[in-house]
Amino acid sequence: MHVVVETWTPKPAFFAATEEARNDLFTGIQEAMKQLAEIGFVTLGWGRAEPATLSTSYEWFAVWQAPSREVADVFLNGVESSGWYTYFEQTNLVGELRPAETVIAEHLALGAEAK
Repeated sequence: MHVVVETWTPKPAFFAATEEARNDLFTGIQEAMKQLAEIGFVTLGWGRAEPATLSTSYEWFAVWQAPSREVADVFLNGVESSGWYTYFEQTNLVGELRPAETVIAEHLALGAEAK
C-alpha cells in the first residue's frame, strides 16, 4: 500500500479567482475523488496545519491511501490536469508503507555505509 501526502498553500491566483472558478475547481475535485474511490484510492483526510506546529510555508494538507504506485500516479496526474497547481503552491510525497522495524533497519544500514 502507498500513501500520498499533499501539502499546499494558496497562491495569489486563488484569491484573485472568481467565486465561480473556485467552486468549479472544488466541484471537479469532489467528482474526481468519487472516481478515484472506484479504483481503490482512499481519502484518509484533509486538514489545516496547526500554527504552533508549522515548520513549512504550506498551510493545508491531505493524506491519501493508494493500493499501488500506479494508482498514486493516476491521482497525481489528475491533480495536475485539474488546474490545481494554478491556484496552489504544493509539495507531494509518495511512499510505500512498511513496518517501522524495516525502515529503522534501513536507517541503521545508512549509518554503517557512511563509515
